[in-house]
Amino acid sequence: MTGYRVAGEHGDPDDHSYRCRCSPMKTLMQSICLPASAVILAVSLIVGGLLAASPGNGGFFPGLGAALGMQALGAGNCLSFFLNAVCWGSGFRPRWLRLLLLIQAVPALFYAGWAVSALWTGGLEQSAYAQRRAIEDAIGKDDLPALLRAREACSKRCQALSNQHDDLLVATWASSHHVATYLVGRGARVSVGNWYPSQTDLRTCEGSYIPNPMPLSVAVAKRDMDMMRLLLPVSDAYARSEALQLAARLDRLDLVTFLSSNGIPLQRGGPGQRGDHLLVAAASGAAMHVGKWLLTAQPVAIEHAEMQKATEALYAFMDNVQVARSLDFARMLKANGADFNAAFRGEPSFLDEAIRTKRKDIAQVLLAVGVDSSRLSPARVAALSELLHEPDKPFYNARTEGCFETGV
Repeated sequence: MTGYRVAGEHGDPDDHSYRCRCSPMKTLMQSICLPASAVILAVSLIVGGLLAASPGNGGFFPGLGAALGMQALGAGNCLSFFLNAVCWGSGFRPRWLRLLLLIQAVPALFYAGWAVSALWTGGLEQSAYAQRRAIEDAIGKDDLPALLRAREACSKRCQALSNQHDDLLVATWASSHHVATYLVGRGARVSVGNWYPSQTDLRTCEGSYIPNPMPLSVAVAKRDMDMMRLLLPVSDAYARSEALQLAARLDRLDLVTFLSSNGIPLQRGGPGQRGDHLLVAAASGAAMHVGKWLLTAQPVAIEHAEMQKATEALYAFMDNVQVARSLDFARMLKANGADFNAAFRGEPSFLDEAIRTKRKDIAQVLLAVGVDSSRLSPARVAALSELLHEPDKPFYNARTEGCFETGV
């Protein structure tokens, strides 16, 4: 017998007369487990209910509150069920506890099954990422035999993390020519339609930011001529145009002429090409050598609208990077017909925008170029005077590890 009734009473076994004939240790377990179970269940119901009922339609993680609420409810119920089962196993078996265990059993088993499945899936994902890292390590070392072994050991989950086109991007970053040659021979291509999960942004040492370059553009940034020669024949029109634009932006005139001599047209508008005129790309980096060549040699005709777009690109560059040559590039554009007095970003002029955003350095460049400050409203004239009398603010150009120099 695990329990007894107070002598002479013959009522419901769930009444207050129920007692457990248990050892002191089991009695202690019951005195701890039952209150702990009740507290955990109550807290999980309150917290889980509040989270599940919270608005979750906006932000970066829509539905996060509901998901966390269900987690809290499931975990709380599972832990409460375990503690109640411990009490039942210790000999405390009133009818209400039996009913509670039956109610808790199904959701507890469901949550436990889900948790085990999640842990198993997580283990498989970790194994897949470890296999993928082995592939990338082999590519980084330009070790073709190690790459073949790593790819042989790559599971289906590992294979889903990348493809040979992405491997070609990794090889380009690592300047792994043997691996890149093997991948190209196996059919790897450089195309805007390919999936590149390993894409990494480019940053110049001045602070410019070039997002998600494709392999040919990475070779241009690294000035890897052998890799460029390998990738040019297997790159589509967009990738080739992107590489040309980057060469112009980085002020690498020799690479611009090299790419042009290898079949990349300087003019815009070809099938699959990027739309900007090459002068706009040069202005995006205040690239003096490329800009001067485009404006003097005129290998491609430059219309006034394109000149204005280049002026806007130069302003965007000055927004992010502070270098002395921006003034030289602005003067060169103005000498060739650029209008710095034109409306810009919803403001009457470029100078108005510089005043609005309180950019003293840009305002000084514009004034040095010779913009017409007489067009400013009286309020803007006063704001300009105040801005020019402010102390110079240091401009932080983040030089990060692995950044690329311009013009070299």
